[in-house]
Amino acid sequence: MKLQLATLALVVVLPTAAWAQDYDEPRNATVNAAGATTLKIDARAGQLRVTGRTDITEVRVRGTARASSRGLLADIKLEAVRNGNEVTVRAILPDYHDTNWNTQALLDLVIEAPATLPLDINDSSGDMTIENVAAKTRIEDSSGNIRVRDAGGDLWIDDSSGGIDIRGVKGSVDIDEDSSGEIEIYDVTGSVRVGRDSSGSIDVSRVGGDFVVEHDGSGSIDYDGVKGKVDIPRKDRYHRSSYRSNR
Repeated sequence: MKLQLATLALVVVLPTAAWAQDYDEPRNATVNAAGATTLKIDARAGQLRVTGRTDITEVRVRGTARASSRGLLADIKLEAVRNGNEVTVRAILPDYHDTNWNTQALLDLVIEAPATLPLDINDSSGDMTIENVAAKTRIEDSSGNIRVRDAGGDLWIDDSSGGIDIRGVKGSVDIDEDSSGEIEIYDVTGSVRVGRDSSGSIDVSRVGGDFVVEHDGSGSIDYDGVKGKVDIPRKDRYHRSSYRSNR
């Protein structure tokens, strides 16, 4: 397989005071994605934004490394490679063991990619925004809010904590597991499934297919505008537009 490494642009800037993140530098890369079939993103800690574009055939990454010391900053790397039909963008963060709460190292990423390129995202912490993608998207997230806008394919999410806000999906939405945080899903042409929700409210509106919640721990469930069947974990099922679970 052909391995294509992207060039990283590193420019030192003067330190700025921002909580524990006293030092920052850019980490930028571009990878040819013509003919690629998957974009894998390992974002780890930091903010993430992925935007699909119809006018490009490459993956463009603009990153900002932030750290509480120059030593940690130097160890924050961005890897962007193409291996066969797969493009991978990976944040490489230093391993540090410090009891000082003020110690921190993270990499914020802003990624532009061809809209039709399927996404496979793994994120440790930090808020995430996915917008204007036209293919299937898979997200595994440990903590931080997830925001999805205008997705043209099926969406699959496994989330530990943080809110989930989804609006405008031309496909189905499958939230396999969500430990905590509110779930809001609006304007989905396919079906919506929540496999297991431990805590937090669920609010669903305007769904072209079915709405199914298989397991619900605590929090309200409200829905309206569901054209398919509704299957929610409650013995008494009410034929109304709003349902509230108080289990």
